[in-house]
Amino acid sequence: MVSLIRIRMRTVLAGLALVAAAVLVPVAPAKAQVVALVNGEPITALDVAHRTRLLTLMNQGRSPDRKSVLEELIDERLKLREAKKFGAVPSDSEVDSAFGNIASRANMSTAQFGQMLSAQGSNERSFKDRLRAEIAWGGLVRARYKVIAQVGDNDVAAALSARKQEVPQRITEYTLRTVVFVVPRGASDATYDARRREAEALRGRFQSCDDGFAIARGMKEVVVRNSVRKASADLTPALRELLNSTPDGKLTPPERTAAGVEVVAVCSRREVAGQTAVMNEVRQELVSERLQSQAKRYMAELRRAALIEYR
Repeated sequence: MVSLIRIRMRTVLAGLALVAAAVLVPVAPAKAQVVALVNGEPITALDVAHRTRLLTLMNQGRSPDRKSVLEELIDERLKLREAKKFGAVPSDSEVDSAFGNIASRANMSTAQFGQMLSAQGSNERSFKDRLRAEIAWGGLVRARYKVIAQVGDNDVAAALSARKQEVPQRITEYTLRTVVFVVPRGASDATYDARRREAEALRGRFQSCDDGFAIARGMKEVVVRNSVRKASADLTPALRELLNSTPDGKLTPPERTAAGVEVVAVCSRREVAGQTAVMNEVRQELVSERLQSQAKRYMAELRRAALIEYR
């Protein structure tokens, strides 16, 4: 598991393929009337409209209700206010760098990514505001609750005992990276077939993870996701068989998914002690759970102390 900020950032990264392929639909402008005040700082109807469209793109076209969007914006203001108190607000360069990394993973320049957000009824500012708040909040939570979130061996052993999980002596740990040939929602089977042929062509040219991703990024509407590690014990037998039959540095056969057509690069694998791997995984899960729990309490404290006025 990753830290709280990385977990939250996954939410942002998970919608990139769909963001890159979204159909450009004109959105009626919202009025800029103030809909809430947070310690005197306004949130406007336009802020809500921009954030709603952004979250809709990130959630595969599912539009959130207005109340949840407004509450997210209120929490965002409180996070940044708290970060400012401790001098922990991320700099513009740090936010710009994070924004650039996300755009790059969507196979776009930062200018193209910003233009696409605007065309979809959101904007670059709303996206960066969200990034800035999440980066700041993750740092605050980790710093404030570092000691509380520590997990000892006894805690891990107790969690394993409660799960009654059988631990293999040895497991294989794979380093994987997914390449998505983006297909817009509602596209025809012929479009999927064309993208599948492109994926097969990439498989033929893909000789290693060192060089293959550069080829993939040069293709039209292709997204290369972050690398992940997967333990064989966590995979289905069919997926284990597929990965075991794919040599290191090669791609799995194309598969149709909600985002389009995907292939998975098997970059490396290693044998590790089953007990050690499972204990590390459980430890990370427990740390993440504790941080999330404390983060909720922290936000509840900030809300109780804040002056929030709905209009």
